[in-house]
Amino acid sequence: MEPTLRVVPQKSLKLCLEISDAEVIAEIEKHPDDSSREKYALSALRLGVLALRQAAGELDATTIRNAAQTMLTDLGQMLSHGAADLTSELSSALRQYFDPTTGALPQRIDSLLRNDGELDRALRTHLASENSTIAQTLSAHFGEGSAIRKLLSPTEASGLKAQIENVLGTYLREQREQILQEFSLDHKNSALSRLVEELTSSNGELKNDIENKVRTLVNEFSLDKPDSALSRLVGRVESAQKAIASEFSADNENSAITRLSRMLHETSRQIDQNLTLDNDGSALSRLKRELLSTIQTLVIANNDFQSEVRATLAALQARKEEANRSTMHGHAFEDQVGFVVATEAQRLNDLYEAVGTSTGIIKNCKTGDFVSSLGPDSAAPGTRIVWEAKEDQSYDLKRALAELALARKNRQAQIGVFVFSSKTAPEALQPFARYGNDIVIRYDPDNVDGGLIVRVAYSVARALAIRENHETIESEQALRVIEAVAVAIEKQLDHLDQIKTWADTVRNNGEKIADRAARLRTDLAKEIEALEFQVNGLKNTAARAA
Repeated sequence: MEPTLRVVPQKSLKLCLEISDAEVIAEIEKHPDDSSREKYALSALRLGVLALRQAAGELDATTIRNAAQTMLTDLGQMLSHGAADLTSELSSALRQYFDPTTGALPQRIDSLLRNDGELDRALRTHLASENSTIAQTLSAHFGEGSAIRKLLSPTEASGLKAQIENVLGTYLREQREQILQEFSLDHKNSALSRLVEELTSSNGELKNDIENKVRTLVNEFSLDKPDSALSRLVGRVESAQKAIASEFSADNENSAITRLSRMLHETSRQIDQNLTLDNDGSALSRLKRELLSTIQTLVIANNDFQSEVRATLAALQARKEEANRSTMHGHAFEDQVGFVVATEAQRLNDLYEAVGTSTGIIKNCKTGDFVSSLGPDSAAPGTRIVWEAKEDQSYDLKRALAELALARKNRQAQIGVFVFSSKTAPEALQPFARYGNDIVIRYDPDNVDGGLIVRVAYSVARALAIRENHETIESEQALRVIEAVAVAIEKQLDHLDQIKTWADTVRNNGEKIADRAARLRTDLAKEIEALEFQVNGLKNTAARAA
């Protein structure tokens, strides 16, 4: 049988209220015009009345259903308008950069890669024409007026051939004059004159024979006879000179200088063929095609990345707007922090309790939202860590530390962690800071790090808890390592603000976001591994001591 709707007669009541609560005033002032402010105040008053009735056990099921239906309708309209505005703004911003006809990126790529573009002009200037840089360089080293051509030219006075001829001619003339002087009878100091004089003085009857022999010897060193020894020597020298001149002659096709010239021309031709854009098979043309293919691949990958980022940002923005419109956004933040803490506790075999609705050892005190106790396999079983999560602008660092001290006492915990919401945290607050046994962090559930800062705080809190239970000489070195790792983690977490800033400019900083996030995750993973290694070492030490 279907339930019937009970009709309640309409009745109005006029109230004039003066509000002094700071949080209520802040929420109402978010609505600038009177009509929306009155509507919001009536909705809040209705929710408050229904909540009080619920507390007294007098809530009507039909009234709740009607109120919930109205709230869902209003919420759906607000989400639709917000999504349409966000989609329009994102489309306009991305069209400015990526539109195929008017976008800044396609125009820049076209100006760089077209036939008469910057890349084409630069390559032609340095490689293509006869006046290019490489052509001028080769001409300067191997051209008509180059030093090597002058050196190898057979007609140049300073060429290699002329220098060889001059050296050989000078050497032969000196040797010839020296030999003729030694065998000349006109010089008294010559070897021949001294020999004749000695022979004549010692034995006169041999004079004629010696003269004949000397005459024969002189004939051997005479250039007038073609068969003399000196003539044969000069002939061999002249033959060698002709062979050298032939090898360095440009008129001889088989000479060494001609072969060298042909090799230079062939090398120049091959360089011209491989460094021209007119030939599709040249190395430069292949390089250009590979560059164009690589750039096109990068453009496609960048477009895919932009699409993924736009979808992610749209989902994050929708979730952020829904949380901001909800009157329970503070509790939603606590639930998100509690989910990350519970997940991490389960991974580490720790015990997790949500104690925010129950009192602790202090009478009527509910301070402390969650408690995680180290598991039996840890180095300090039963050690307790208390967590406080606040999305409240009235909290500053001093008040947070005071509430942590009260929470540790109320929940009998050794370590305390206070989690600020990035929306309400003080401006000067660091992403991660430690004050003795208390840790203060700033967490944004809408960020893409997936609760990384909460997990890092959990690891450092476990290390501090172990330190509280193992203050021994054997563990001092491990504790110093833990302290150093905690300081390194604090430095690494400073980069999270940079990642959030880069995310606002998707096109220009997309690669930076991915690179920085990857490096940050790698560094933090290493630091957490070092922490876990030291914790395991402490656990083994405790086991041996037991």
